[in-house]
Amino acid sequence: MQLCGRQKVVQRKMVLLGDGACGKTSALNVFTRGFFPTVYLQSLKTTCMVHNYPTSLRWPQPSKLTRALDIFVDNIHVELSLWDTAGQEEFDRLRALSYEDTHVLMLCFSVDSPDSFENVSSKWIAEINENCPGVRVVLTALKCDLRKDEDMNENPNTISFDQGLAKAKEIGAVKYLGECSSIHLYLIAQLRSFLECSAVQNRGIRESFYEAAKVALEVNAGGSSSSGSKCIIL
Repeated sequence: MQLCGRQKVVQRKMVLLGDGACGKTSALNVFTRGFFPTVYLQSLKTTCMVHNYPTSLRWPQPSKLTRALDIFVDNIHVELSLWDTAGQEEFDRLRALSYEDTHVLMLCFSVDSPDSFENVSSKWIAEINENCPGVRVVLTALKCDLRKDEDMNENPNTISFDQGLAKAKEIGAVKYLGECSSIHLYLIAQLRSFLECSAVQNRGIRESFYEAAKVALEVNAGGSSSSGSKCIIL
């Protein structure tokens, strides 16, 4: 849309959820800064100021992990506010402050952590329903590089793509992003219908955030949508 000769900027807010150490912060760092962190960065700060959001809710953690980016999605200029959260139980009350005016939730689990996968339905969906019912959820598999060992043999103890897809359908996620891993940044040559991520390999990270941003463009804050569709598995 053009406004006085300039393209209108659409503001959208995306919140990352999931168990602690499942890979959220690494994925966000790769997407926003282009490299994988070499040390573990715990997201103790659950809210921060990005553009027009409040500045008063701050905790001792660098704000660089929660940031805003200007991106173009389907030729639409989007000012995307990305909110990282701490998944540990001791931060439950603080994390609840992150949900206001959210357009899309990127709910993450690690393929090498059955607990983080189980908590998608046993913990996180309940928290979402309590704090922001109706907001669309994009289920995202992280650390997918760990499905294979150093010799490229399949690791049978990891969560499979089919398991992730089944979980997405179970919780009513609008999309399942199942090929994300954060090491090789430009490894993906073409977009797949389902994406998983590896932050270490930088595989699928950019595609996953863009797919989630597309979902955010379809809704108003709080989850209302003109399409009326609840579950879209691509």
